[in-house]
Amino acid sequence: MAVGDVLKEALLVTEKFTVKENEDIEKGELVCDDSSGNGLVAATAALAVTQKVMMALEAHDYSAESYHVIPCVVIGAVDIQKISGSGATTVNDKVMVSATAGECTKFVKGDCPSGGASTYYTSTIETNMQAAIDKNLGIIGTALETTVNGDTSQKILLGVY
Repeated sequence: MAVGDVLKEALLVTEKFTVKENEDIEKGELVCDDSSGNGLVAATAALAVTQKVMMALEAHDYSAESYHVIPCVVIGAVDIQKISGSGATTVNDKVMVSATAGECTKFVKGDCPSGGASTYYTSTIETNMQAAIDKNLGIIGTALETTVNGDTSQKILLGVY
């Protein structure tokens, strides 16, 4: 198996999407719409909160291609890019988009800040609270295999939490 491979074709949902102008996409990369309707970009943790995260089935070099539509897995068992050094993942762990766009990592629950009544409504507390909530909304799937810290791919059930 290699990054970008489909593990099981049964129940696999794929669709074709337009790549955003001047964006390059790698096979196996996590992608989503840029939130403005301009096309696919590498998925970020912030975009994962509001956009559907998918896996690119083909690489796409925008400057070298004249046709800018690529197939993506919307739901299914796939092998996606994982950020090296992001820790170990075990079977059934939840997976999220990492701080590196287009790559995944093991889900770590967002931690809401604590504070007394006098500090609850400060802008810093509110910002930190929203960041923790958004992190919890960024789950993209469930791990299908155990990986170690240095692995650069992760088998997951994309779109199923």
